[in-house]
Amino acid sequence: MSAEKLSKKNIKIKVDAQIFLKVLSPNDVSDSYVEWLNDYEVTKFTEQKYFRHTLVSTKTFVSQKDDSESDLLFGIFFDGTHIGNIKLGPINFHHMSSEVSYFIGEKKFWGNGIATKCMKTIVQFAITDLGLKKINAGYYENNIGSAKVFEKCGFIVEGNRNSDVIFEKKRINSILVGFIPE
Repeated sequence: MSAEKLSKKNIKIKVDAQIFLKVLSPNDVSDSYVEWLNDYEVTKFTEQKYFRHTLVSTKTFVSQKDDSESDLLFGIFFDGTHIGNIKLGPINFHHMSSEVSYFIGEKKFWGNGIATKCMKTIVQFAITDLGLKKINAGYYENNIGSAKVFEKCGFIVEGNRNSDVIFEKKRINSILVGFIPE
């Protein structure tokens, strides 16, 4: 598969009876989405916490990902309501690998296993539909939720970047994880 063959139009992936993933377009950007990005509790384990997001800047970001030949930005929808995102990309078609990242913006959905279900689904899509052979991710060492999600999804710890990031005025490690299909 190559970047030219990556067609994003109408990609919608069923996760379960209530949850689906859909490639986002600028039309999917809402006030709620922007509020998530500006909520420290939602973004504290991401680099998004350093920016002030607006409707325009968020639509621009989504548009860039929509136009990208190597990124798939999916919205996570629960009963038709956008509750978070999961991004596959950039996809390296030479090495058949990609990065993956996610967040659940609607806090009432935290701790319900939705991130794990979506991560398993997107990894399966990456392997089966895109033919990828390796999925990489990373998280702050104190992000216990992400550590559990990646472990439940079969990712293994591949490395530790000592004193890599600053979290609440303290240097902490970044954990690097990877998934290789059997």
